[in-house]
Amino acid sequence: MKLEDTLGKTISDFCRNGYVNTADNHCAHFVSHVLEVDSGYDCRLHTGKPHAAASLRVHELFAGCPKVGLFKDAPAAPFLVFVTAKGNVDLANHSMRNVPQKHVGICDGTHVYNYSNTDDRVVRQTPPDFLKRFDAVYDGDQALFYGTMPPGAKLPERAGAGAGAAPASVPTLPPALASTRPAVVLREVAASQGSKDYFAKIGAAAEFYVARSIGYESYKGIYQPTAKCYGPVYKARDYAALYGPAAALVGVIAVSESGGYFNRVNSYDRAAFTFGFFQLAAHTPDDNLILLFRQLTARHAGFRAQFPELAVQEGRLHRRLDGGVLASLEREYPRPQKPQELNLKDFMNYLNPDPAAVGRVELENAARLVLLANGDASFNDLQVNVAVEISMRKLRRLYDPWYGLDGRSDLVCTAVADIHHQGRGSKTEVRAALGKSGLVKQLTELCRIGAGSYPERCASLRKALDKAKADGLLGSAVFDRASGLFKPSTGWIA
Repeated sequence: MKLEDTLGKTISDFCRNGYVNTADNHCAHFVSHVLEVDSGYDCRLHTGKPHAAASLRVHELFAGCPKVGLFKDAPAAPFLVFVTAKGNVDLANHSMRNVPQKHVGICDGTHVYNYSNTDDRVVRQTPPDFLKRFDAVYDGDQALFYGTMPPGAKLPERAGAGAGAAPASVPTLPPALASTRPAVVLREVAASQGSKDYFAKIGAAAEFYVARSIGYESYKGIYQPTAKCYGPVYKARDYAALYGPAAALVGVIAVSESGGYFNRVNSYDRAAFTFGFFQLAAHTPDDNLILLFRQLTARHAGFRAQFPELAVQEGRLHRRLDGGVLASLEREYPRPQKPQELNLKDFMNYLNPDPAAVGRVELENAARLVLLANGDASFNDLQVNVAVEISMRKLRRLYDPWYGLDGRSDLVCTAVADIHHQGRGSKTEVRAALGKSGLVKQLTELCRIGAGSYPERCASLRKALDKAKADGLLGSAVFDRASGLFKPSTGWIA
């Protein structure tokens, strides 16, 4: 898009998500649609519509710029120009206060293209006139600041450039890190009903299968058909000595979630990206996939080689930008139409930028994870560790307070965990099942919860519980509230 072509247009010319109220501030919104930048709170989150998203908040756009500074020190154009009172910006900490009086535009070296909220259209001024305009209406001592283009931004076409040329993009990975990461070579093959199978080759490894494209409601993503599943499979017995009955608990859940395949991946629903034998989803704060990524980033060298841009700071996952700046991937935002539920929108966007299309970024991320799961036992060991920690934490903090599980059989605890992991039953239904007399009746009723909508899942739970008991992995321990662990029914051995 040429910046000259934006002049005089209104925000409705850019946003298909319907966030076009003339009473709202659209300066960051306009800039982000032009550059195709989606960082922080965006118009898709705000409206719940499925179309291309653009950032709405100036201070979040500022934080997403790899380098920021005073305008007099700006690099070669194009770059972003921010105006606000000097005291609102902390350059040393790469931050801007979220205050009403701030504005942003795109500088081509001569003019600053920006959205006039007063006139409800795109305008342009020279940088001095841009500053003068806001000096007249903002309180305090105003200053101009620059920000280099955020990762992945589509650069505006140069004036006079020929038509039809694809816009250049800012690299998503700092050059110093990109040179160290093995490249992903993707190959696609036509599959059934218009879908595609994707294969990948990374480094010296042989080509391997990644996933198949699929559409679901308004989403498009990837998944692995059952007939195409392959690779290492979780076996509870391999981890029983380390985790006790908890190894079988996660194994029972994994049977239905993934068939136990460590490399299972999908990206076709509202979670944006789900991975692993325990099917850890990306959208939940302090839970599921973000916990695995924290552990892998901190503890697994092979993972860091595939994802060198990730870092853990103060216990939170961040992304390295050019210049060494760390941008958090754990900011929490309300889910559209369900604001009481918070999602990790930036983490979701990092893994799968466009939920309405199958894109190269999500395919490369999936391929790197599948490669690690296919051939690195220590990578899969961390998957198990995180799955057990999640399951036992929920047993201690949620299920036991809800249902009084102290002294209950590990079989009962596993059934309860499976029901809530999938979300197919209510607390009332579970309490009613636990009120039955005797273990056999309790398990029978628990395995019936949700059978009307999920008969196969309920049958799978019953079968997996029986197998775990027959294998000696469940049925001989009870939950112990004091320790927060499972203990032998006969008491602690030592």
